[in-house]
Amino acid sequence: MEHPSVLEVVRALEEEGFTIKYVDVTKEGQIDLKHLQSLMNDKVGLVTCMHVNNIMGQIQPITEIVDIVSAYPKAHLHVDAVQAVGKVPLIFDGVDTLSLSGHKFNGLKGQGVLFVRNRHEIIPVMQGGGQEYGLRSGTVNLPVDISIVKALKYAVQHTQSLNRQLNQYNEQIKAYIQNFPNVIINSPSAAAPHIINIGFPGVKGEVLVNAFSKHNVMLSTTSACSSKKSSLNEVLLAMGIPAIQIEGSIRISLGANTTDNDIETFKDKFKAVYEEVRELLK
Repeated sequence: MEHPSVLEVVRALEEEGFTIKYVDVTKEGQIDLKHLQSLMNDKVGLVTCMHVNNIMGQIQPITEIVDIVSAYPKAHLHVDAVQAVGKVPLIFDGVDTLSLSGHKFNGLKGQGVLFVRNRHEIIPVMQGGGQEYGLRSGTVNLPVDISIVKALKYAVQHTQSLNRQLNQYNEQIKAYIQNFPNVIINSPSAAAPHIINIGFPGVKGEVLVNAFSKHNVMLSTTSACSSKKSSLNEVLLAMGIPAIQIEGSIRISLGANTTDNDIETFKDKFKAVYEEVRELLK
C-alpha cells in the first residue's frame, strides 16, 4: 500500500540482506492490525506506513498502529503523511518520524519536511557543517525554508475548513457517479475527501484519461504504477479488486482551489465521456 518512494527503498534494503515483512490489508485497504501484531517481535527495527493512500484515499489507523508498535522499543515507526497534510488532521503522538512533501500543500516542488521525535536515533547520510542538528548538513536555503514553513502553517490552520468543503464535493461527486451503470467507486467510504478512485471495467484507464482531457478535465490513471510499468497497480490488487476493474481505474483529485463551478463542470463532462465509452463497459 506504500508509495514507490518508500516501497522501492524497502525493496533495496531487502536486496542488502534485511528481512522485510508485508502487512496484510483489509478489503477497505486499511492495515490489518491483527496481522501487524502477529509480525511484531523484538527484532523489528522499522515499521513504515502511509497516513493517507495516494491512489485510493484510505486513512490508516495511526493511533492503533502506534499502540502496537510502541510495545517494542527497538521498532521505529515512520509515517508518510504526504497526502494527509492540510486534508485530514495529522497524528504525531507516538510517531518517531513523519515525512511531508511541500508541493502537496502549496509549497515548492523539491521541498520536504521530516519530523523527528528523537534526533539521536538518526544517523546522518551526509557529513558537513552540522546544519539542521547535524542530520542534514549543507548551507540552509533560507528563503525556500521560510516558504515551506509558511505554507505548512497555512495548511494546518485551514485543515478543518478545507476538510469540510472537500467532503461536500466528495459526496456530490460520488452521489452523481452512482447514477451511471457499471461505473464503480473503488475508494472506501471512509477515505480522505480529496481522492476518489473509480473504475470503468472494460475501458482502459489511458483511454479515459485522454477522453476527459479532450473535455479539459485532467485526471490520472491508476492502471499501472507510477513508473509506467505494465504491471497492475499494487494498491488495488492488495484490496482484491478484479484486474479488469483496475485497468479501467482513474483517480479524481480535489484541492483547495476546487470550486462549486468545477464540480458542476465535471458532472457535465463525466456524462459526456460516459456516453462515449458506455458500449465498452462490462
